[in-house]
Amino acid sequence: MLWFWPPVNVKELSTGHTVVVKSVEGAIEQMQTWPKKMPIPPKLKAAYPICYGVMEGKHTVDEAREAFDAAAREAKVWRAE
Repeated sequence: MLWFWPPVNVKELSTGHTVVVKSVEGAIEQMQTWPKKMPIPPKLKAAYPICYGVMEGKHTVDEAREAFDAAAREAKVWRAE
């Protein structure tokens, strides 16, 4: 697992519960559950290659966390603690 800190809290759309995302893999998994709008929102579109890029050594986990946080806010699923 590729961990980041601090975690990003998001709303799980199927249950409404808060999910605490602490890893790049968890971020990708959560983004895959979000509704697909066309065109794809820009911050979500940017977050995927950054997250996958961490696994290829092209980006850092901090960059992935920042991109995921921005995408969650844009998708209106971001939650404070």
